[in-house]
Amino acid sequence: MWEIKIPKTESTVREATLIKWYKEEGEEVAKGEVIAEVETFKAIVEITSPGEGIFYKKFVEEGQVIPVNTTIAVLAEKNEEISLESIKTLSQVKEKTETFSAVEDSEIKKIKAAPAARKLAQEKGIDLSFIKGSGPAGAITKKDVENYLQKKRMDFSIKEARKLTGVRKITAQRLSFSYQNIPQFTLHRKVDITQIAKIRSDINAQCDLHLSLIDFVLRALVYTLEKFPEFNAIFEDDTHKLVEEINIGIAIATNKGLVVPVIKDLRKKKIFEIAQIRRLITEQALQEKLQPKDFEGGTFTITNLGLQEIEYFTPLINPPQVAILGVGKAESFLPLSFSIDHRVIDGLQGAKFLQFLSQMLASPYRLLFF
Repeated sequence: MWEIKIPKTESTVREATLIKWYKEEGEEVAKGEVIAEVETFKAIVEITSPGEGIFYKKFVEEGQVIPVNTTIAVLAEKNEEISLESIKTLSQVKEKTETFSAVEDSEIKKIKAAPAARKLAQEKGIDLSFIKGSGPAGAITKKDVENYLQKKRMDFSIKEARKLTGVRKITAQRLSFSYQNIPQFTLHRKVDITQIAKIRSDINAQCDLHLSLIDFVLRALVYTLEKFPEFNAIFEDDTHKLVEEINIGIAIATNKGLVVPVIKDLRKKKIFEIAQIRRLITEQALQEKLQPKDFEGGTFTITNLGLQEIEYFTPLINPPQVAILGVGKAESFLPLSFSIDHRVIDGLQGAKFLQFLSQMLASPYRLLFF
């Protein structure tokens, strides 16, 4: 006979919620086969069979919260006889868990709640004392927290419900991944652009193809990414991969959501060619004429909120890239916001990158001819 217990995965784990039984009483079980799944506040853990036999008796139900090291089931070898007395002793475990002594330590929360419920409440900023539990001995379950959230949401009338589709849905998924999975930080700096303003005024008065401030920023980024190649990169499979080509994505707001078409091989392009391509892809984006290939291969991204009178903000990295530059409202100075993936790049490197970029923009004549 084998007793199946809730494992103590870490010293800080005191209890777990039984999420799912994979076997029913009387079914055969192979050694190493998953028989149950439990959730602690840190992880979901599979419980496997220690031997080959029969799933003889379970003592807890799905959704129940149990202290670690508690016996939740018994497996028997084939043809093994198990005494009623031993089963009766073990079945007292169920009665014990249903009283849910929750963790009696004074350090641990006095409110009885499942680990999943505590985690969700913490994520949503909810005080568990406001929720009435429906679990064993009044313990708060994850479902109780979800119901509380739903009730709070419904304290008003819904005017319109807009389901995310297409570009907006993809953007939401990527930004959610970026925010939740990338430890990113943002550096801010302002740059003197009086020289750029003078050059633009002179050139735009004489040429049909006008240069925008973003064209200068793109050209300056090429030089800066060449000097700091660790920023022209992607992070995949726990590997920081530096990319040879410089392909910069430009975030463009359209009626259907944010799109980020990519200007490829910028290392080979002069500023007037950059301006021409940027104008073309912007028009195509607004007219919804971009093709899937136009979004591929980005190694860095730039986003501009200057036209909306925003100075500094926190742009979110476009995964699997490792950095993004935000451009704010330009006057005599240009505000820059630079977000970086801290897994592969530290703050000092980011500061040096931003310093070099600022120097290129403050003395822009090189950007015109080289």
